[in-house]
Order: sequence, then C-alpha cells, then structure tokens
Amino acid sequence: MCKKIKGIMALALAFVCLMPRMIVNAEEAAPVTEVAPAEAVPTEYVSPEAQLYNQTAAEVSVAQATRQLVLIGDSRTVGMKSAVGKNGNIWSAKIGMGYSWMKSTGVPQVEANINSNTDVVILMGVNDVRSLSYTSKYTSYINEKAANWTALGASVYYVSVNPMAFETSSYPGITNSVIESWNSKMKSGLGANVTYIDTYSQVLGKVSSSDGIHYSRGTYKTIYSLIGQGILADKTEKAYAAALAATQPTPEVAVVPQEPVPAY
Repeated sequence: MCKKIKGIMALALAFVCLMPRMIVNAEEAAPVTEVAPAEAVPTEYVSPEAQLYNQTAAEVSVAQATRQLVLIGDSRTVGMKSAVGKNGNIWSAKIGMGYSWMKSTGVPQVEANINSNTDVVILMGVNDVRSLSYTSKYTSYINEKAANWTALGASVYYVSVNPMAFETSSYPGITNSVIESWNSKMKSGLGANVTYIDTYSQVLGKVSSSDGIHYSRGTYKTIYSLIGQGILADKTEKAYAAALAATQPTPEVAVVPQEPVPAY
C-alpha cells in the first residue's frame, strides 16, 4: 500500500514539474498574428475661405426663405404665376403691357408693399424690344425707383427678356437677335442698385412654347427657379465679400513723429 502511494506521489510530482515546460512549448507552437495599426482616413482639406463661403451661403439661404418677392411683368409673368401659383409672392402683371403700363400702373399698385424684407423682380420688355430706344426709358425709370427701394432695405433685380422658342409672323420683328441687343443695352444701363439676372442664356434652345413667345408650364417653372437661384447667388456673393473683408486685419497706420517747434 505504501509503495502504491509513493508511486502515485512520484508520478504527480513529475507531472507538476513538466507543466511549465508544456505551457511554454504550447505558446511557442501557436502562431502569433500581428494586427497592423489602422491607417487614418485622410480628411479633405477645406480652406478657411471655403468654410466661410459655405457658412455664408447657408445663412443667406435661411434668411431668403422669409423674404417677400414682388414680381412685376407682362403676359409671360402672368403665365409664370399660373404655373407656380401665388407662392406667397406679390404679383403685378398684365397681358400685352410694356413701359407705359409699368410706370403708370404696374409699379404703383405694389409699391406700398416694398420694404426692407422685399426682393423686387422686374420681368418686362418683350413687348418693347422692337424699339431699342426704349431701353434708356426703362433703365432711367428702374434706376430711379431702385434708389428709393434699396434705401428702404429692399433688393432690386431685372430679369433678362427670355428667348423666342421660334420666330413667327404672329409676333413680327421679335427675334432672338433683337432680344439679345435689348438685353445687352439693359444690362449696361442698369445702375449699381439693380442686379441683372441672365436667364436668357440658360434657357436658350430649351424653352417649350405653342406660339413662340409664351411658354409651357414647365418652362415657366424652370425660369422661376433660375430667378430664385440668381437672387441667392447675388446675395451670397455680396454677403461673403463683406464677411471676408471683416476677417482681414486692419492695416496699421504709421505715425510720423512731429518735429519739436522751436521756442522764441
């Protein structure tokens, strides 16, 4: 019995002595997989100027959502209103009208609504394009009114006369060549208080019409959208320029020491 116990104890002691060696051997045998450190994902660099521009554009977009549009125009503006709806805007438009109506009725009937929260949009001229001399009357009147409206805090826009879908004897003398001459004269004659929005070049060759001069609902919606984009672009550009100027350090003014005045 004692021999059996001694044998068991010797066997156990030998096992205990072998355990560390077995563990070490096991660790040596197991392959070690090295985990490569994750590479940092490069972030696109955005310049301070771009950040300022994006911030300014967002602020202008928010502010623009609450502003009131006052649109003054002719039959094309009547069609635009029909296509987009009143849309919270104030519309002053009548079929077949031109400069005389704009001055006597179109502007006066909405002028009381113009204030610091207003964007005035003028879409007139297609009925007068055959008389290019009228451009001087338009620019003189619009510049005069714009000076008053901007003094109230309003913004003023003149939208280019948009193209004919096709020339027709129903509207003799109204061609895209004539319209382009009209737009050129209007753009050059408008003052600093009026921003010219060029929708003509953006829709040329893309307008849909049944009579050549008046557009489909889809085309009117497109032009309306382009006007909105033009207003946003103008305001963003101006606001960004002001914000950028504010970030520039004020130049130091050198002080020239004064020579002492001799005492007599």
